[in-house]
Amino acid sequence: MRRLALVPFLYTIGTRFATPRALIYLIASSWIPGIWILARLGGEGPAGAVLGYAAGFLAFISVYEIGYLVNDTWDAARGKTRRRVSFDAGPGFIALFAAIRIAVWGAIGALTGWILEPAWLIAYGALVLAVVAHNLVRPAALRPATFFQLACLRFTIPVLGGVATTQVPLVLLISVIFYTYFRFLSYLDSKDLLAMNERRHPGFGFAQMALMAPFIAFVAYVSGEWILVQLFGYFITLYGLYALVGRSR
Repeated sequence: MRRLALVPFLYTIGTRFATPRALIYLIASSWIPGIWILARLGGEGPAGAVLGYAAGFLAFISVYEIGYLVNDTWDAARGKTRRRVSFDAGPGFIALFAAIRIAVWGAIGALTGWILEPAWLIAYGALVLAVVAHNLVRPAALRPATFFQLACLRFTIPVLGGVATTQVPLVLLISVIFYTYFRFLSYLDSKDLLAMNERRHPGFGFAQMALMAPFIAFVAYVSGEWILVQLFGYFITLYGLYALVGRSR
């Protein structure tokens, strides 16, 4: 695990994806919508959208995993989070871990030209500041503010390189509606900051998404971007299938 953890994304798989279900959730909630955004808003063909998202996600996870390691070592040592690292992560390992990921991030940014885009760089600046703040803030009641930003950036950053700067606000809004809101509720629940037993019901996601339909329709109309309606159809189907499977069990 120690050697594999040096490879970008493998650390995330080893520490965050204890079950196939977690990986399926990542693919269904982030990867597929992200690829669709690049295809619809970025004008990419299927292959271009997949490759563009893969490059964007690898650059993102390379930076995000540094935050993961800090969270799993230093923050866990303070008793704020559970320790996920099963091996000794000394200063030498941490330095090599970070150096590899910074190199991967820089190489992807240089090869794609994204590193010359101000919005791309500013997004990563915001990500780093949010990660630092999330690990420095001690009161659990204050951490939802930083988690909300991290969740939103986690969905948005992988597609930033493939969309115009003028479309970024729309992507951020898509992130908040279809991804961040649900991750935020999950985070609050996991930290015992939210009393909502209904969230564990298989039909909770479907009901929440269905209730957002009026707002989604309004935003789609005023923006003229029907990708929101398309993503609504995707997620309402996804949560509907989950509800049916959950009830059958």
